[in-house]
Amino acid sequence: MYTLTRLAPRVPCTSSSRPINVLCARLVASRPVSSPGAHLRGTALQSTSSDADARTSAKDVPTPAAVAERGSNGSDPSVSARTVSSGDSGSGRGNSSSSSNGASSSSSSSSGTPNSNSDYVSAFGLRISKDDLLTIALAVAISYGIRTFVAEPRFIPSLSMYPTFDVGDRLIAEKITYRFIRDPVPGDVIIFHPPKEISPEPTIFGDDNVYIKRVVAVEGDTIEVRNSRTYVNGVLRNEPFIAEQPLYEMPKLVVPPGDVFVMGDNRNNSYDSHLWGPLPKENIVGRAIVKYWPPWKMGGLQDYTEIMSGTTHG
Repeated sequence: MYTLTRLAPRVPCTSSSRPINVLCARLVASRPVSSPGAHLRGTALQSTSSDADARTSAKDVPTPAAVAERGSNGSDPSVSARTVSSGDSGSGRGNSSSSSNGASSSSSSSSGTPNSNSDYVSAFGLRISKDDLLTIALAVAISYGIRTFVAEPRFIPSLSMYPTFDVGDRLIAEKITYRFIRDPVPGDVIIFHPPKEISPEPTIFGDDNVYIKRVVAVEGDTIEVRNSRTYVNGVLRNEPFIAEQPLYEMPKLVVPPGDVFVMGDNRNNSYDSHLWGPLPKENIVGRAIVKYWPPWKMGGLQDYTEIMSGTTHG
C-alpha cells in the first residue's frame, strides 16, 4: 500500500470537503489488500479519483487576478464568462440554424423554379402559361369549326341588296340547310363566291371575296326580263322586296343543271346573274337568316319563298 501512496498525486485529501476527497481518504486509509486483482483495481480507482480531483481543484481555485476582480466588482468572473460563452454558443447555434433554414428555403425555391418555368412558354415576346395557351387554342379551333361548318357573320359593303340590307348592316349566314336539308329555292338570300370569270385569284389566306344576292330561278327554269318585269317559265314574278323595277331587258335563258340564277333586290344597282350568268351551286357559302346590326334592325329575315312560288300571268 505504500506503493499506492507514492503513485497518487500530491494533493492533500483533506484540502477539500467534496465527496471525491473522502474517497481519496478512504483509499489511503485502506491498507489491507486482498489480492493482486484488488491491488490493480485500487490503483486505477485512486488514479482516476486523483486526476478528477486535480482537475476540479485546478478549475475551482481562483487566481489572484480573479480574486482582485471579484473583490472590486462583487461578481464572479468565471460565471460571467460561462454565461457569455453559453450565450455566444446559443447565438452561434441560432445563426447556424437560421443559415441552414435560409439555405434550405433557397434550395427549395431554386428547386421549385424549374417546375414553375416549365409551366410557361414564350411566343411573340410574351410569356404565356400552358393553361392559357390551351384555352386560346381551343377557342380558336371551336370558332374556326363553327365558322366553317355551322354559320358565319358578314358585313354589307354596298347597296346591291337595298332595301333588304343597307350599307354597314351585319348578318349571320347559316350553312346547315344546303348541306343536309334542301337545295336553294327562289326567295332565298344567299352569300357566295362569284364565278371564276369575275373573281380575283384567291390569296394565301383563302378566297374571301363574297357576294350576297337573292335566288330568282333554279336549274331547269327559263328566266327573262321584259317590260321592266321578271318572268320565270313565262310567269310574272311577284317581288315586293325590290327597290324598283328593272330598267333593262334580258332575253330568255335556261338555268343549267347544278346552277341557280341570282339577282340583287336593288335591280338597277346590282352586279348579278343578268350580267355574268348563272351561279354554280358549289359556290354558295350559306343562307342569310338573321340581321344583328344595327340593333334597331336586329331580327330574322322575312321569308319570301312562299310568295315567289305564287305566280301571276302577264
